Amino acid sequence: MDLARLVEHLSDPSFYPEPTSAVEVIQTHISYIFLTDTLAYKVKKPVDFGFLDYTTLAKRRQMCEREVTLNSRLCPDIYLGVVELREQNGVLSIGGPGETVEVAVKMARLPRGRMLRNVLARGEGNDALFERIAVTLADFHRRAPAPSAVGGMAGLERPKFNCDENFAQTEKYVGSLLPRRAFEFIRNSTDLFFRRKARLFARRVDERRIVDGHGDLHLDSICATDPVRIFDCIEFNERFRIQDAAEEVGFLAMDLEFHGYAPFARAFVNAYVAASGDAELRELLAFYKTYRAYVRAKINSFASDDIHIPSVARDTSRATASHYYELAAHYAVECNPRRLIVMCGLTGSGKSTLARRLGELYSLQVIRSDVMRKELAGIDPGERRWLPFDQGEYSPEMTDRTYTAMVERARALLEVGHSVVLDGCYTKRLQRDGAVELARRLAVPFLLLECRTSEEVIRERLERRARKNGTVSDGRWEIYSGQLKEFEPPEEIAGDKRVVLDRSKPVEQLLHELSAVLPSAWQDAPAPRVPAEMN
Repeated sequence: MDLARLVEHLSDPSFYPEPTSAVEVIQTHISYIFLTDTLAYKVKKPVDFGFLDYTTLAKRRQMCEREVTLNSRLCPDIYLGVVELREQNGVLSIGGPGETVEVAVKMARLPRGRMLRNVLARGEGNDALFERIAVTLADFHRRAPAPSAVGGMAGLERPKFNCDENFAQTEKYVGSLLPRRAFEFIRNSTDLFFRRKARLFARRVDERRIVDGHGDLHLDSICATDPVRIFDCIEFNERFRIQDAAEEVGFLAMDLEFHGYAPFARAFVNAYVAASGDAELRELLAFYKTYRAYVRAKINSFASDDIHIPSVARDTSRATASHYYELAAHYAVECNPRRLIVMCGLTGSGKSTLARRLGELYSLQVIRSDVMRKELAGIDPGERRWLPFDQGEYSPEMTDRTYTAMVERARALLEVGHSVVLDGCYTKRLQRDGAVELARRLAVPFLLLECRTSEEVIRERLERRARKNGTVSDGRWEIYSGQLKEFEPPEEIAGDKRVVLDRSKPVEQLLHELSAVLPSAWQDAPAPRVPAEMN
């Protein structure tokens, strides 16, 4: 049946078998909901978004039946069944004679005044209400049977697949609903989180924190009755419903914060942790709030394209999508805090080895002055150059160009969500000032790691390096001696922005010490183990 004709019939109060004074029509990107005085009827649109396929009557019937079954877990008295819309001799009816042309989910209508959004709008929300919601949700998660892997995906595979799908489906909105830089920032932050927290995702599976949950927990899916009713779960794709319990919690917390109810978000999270005993979920909240804000942005982006939705509503969807994209970017900062780290020290002091290990351990972008210098000079990075100190590509002018280019490359990486290590000698204050100013301008924390060690250790390292093939660095004793005469100690950087390291110690021991000052959000495991002989 023509969708417009179907909507026309269902919008008419005289169409329904039960008396009703009016019919309210609500439209989303995937369905129409028709509200009579006492009941609600949901008709699914014949749409295909890839993750959802309602294109045939058989598929819509299957999804309607699944919706009733799944939602009966939390609302057994609300979901009444699936009804047939039949037509005979041009007359359409609910459950009457003729050929079935459509199906609908039939529900008892929940009291509008008790919908969570309306309760909050009247100023009637309180911590006790969100404690009840949290206890209801924790109990639901505890009773839910352990789900099997969906499509063979477990651990971080499923959320990564979902996130990758989101970015693929929303790239067409880059430049209109979200800036390119924000898109790349959120995508990079998400990828970094997966790389840094692989063990955490695996541990959540082992600890049975993955649940066959609701999948769409926001303000409009909760009715603040007694008992609390959580309705309208996702039926169309198991990937979105089978999830970490932290995702379910993060979704509602995000939606509360989006609408200006941050104190209630905190009360809800605290109550859920207390009821479930799942304190570890806090490590995942920023990530899942990023993801869920992005999902809401995507849904509103789709709605803005729907020609069946009035133009005013599409304009509203566009504005709402942009706001959710902004919120996702905000959470992405919290999810993966950016930082600019500068290595400082004379040639041979062990800066590059430590910088490389920091990059490997915490998925940081390392920019090496040796590589940048040769890149600017058009020289292959592996080519050894035995030039006197302060000549050729090591002239003061070329050194200034090198450090300026390093800052510019760091800026581009920081702006799209990466943390950066600038690996250079930084023997002059002017060189360091450029990095400090970049951190100030982008409002990212700055940390200088000053590497010191004895001349004996430096001489031994430089002699060993001179005998080694394939190294990028051209450092040798003459370079060290020249730098030593010109070195300006980084005394202008003090307090917690500067850490002095004894590079005669093994790298793993220094990494262990540095774990105390680097963001916990970067860390997916206990600090690097210190061998017994170092203790």
